[in-house]
Amino acid sequence: MKKTFLIAATLLIGFAANAETTNTETTSETMVTSSIVPETTEATELATDGFKYNESRFSTITEVGSTFAYHKAYFNVYQVLGIRVNPYFFIGQGLGVQVSNNKIYQFQATIDMRAYALDKKITPMFTLQAGLNKVGNAPYDNYESPKKLGNTQFILNAGTGILIYAKPNASFTINGGYTLFTDFKNNANGGFVKVGYVF
Repeated sequence: MKKTFLIAATLLIGFAANAETTNTETTSETMVTSSIVPETTEATELATDGFKYNESRFSTITEVGSTFAYHKAYFNVYQVLGIRVNPYFFIGQGLGVQVSNNKIYQFQATIDMRAYALDKKITPMFTLQAGLNKVGNAPYDNYESPKKLGNTQFILNAGTGILIYAKPNASFTINGGYTLFTDFKNNANGGFVKVGYVF
């Protein structure tokens, strides 16, 4: 009887000791797991809510499109180098070349400013370019236009469009708007449409 009681007591104590150890280990694992889960959740929230699509950095924009003026269409290639000051504003220096179907070239140098409405994957944007337009190989009196402009002109492009984020350091733009050519005596009004790649 004493032996049976001693064996039963030993088993009971061993079971209790083992159960406490298992419970402690389980509690520790639960504490470790529960302490990791909020951090993971916080990291996920930061990745989604606090993610900046358009960080401050140097950036280049390459655009191609068409300008419509003098009742003619011109093919346009435009390159900008500048800095994204913050997620909502870009400023840079632009250089462009325009050519018409009768092989008249125009060379442009502009200040380029862009404002972005949102820091989201797709955001509306507003563009403004102002600078110098130089006709390369023909005077403007060859144009079929009621207003003849000199070979050196001031150009202004004001437009709107969207910026589409694709991946880090790669976005696309679609924009269009109003364009003005003037030699400060005569003016020519028109429009432009461009698509671009932002790196």
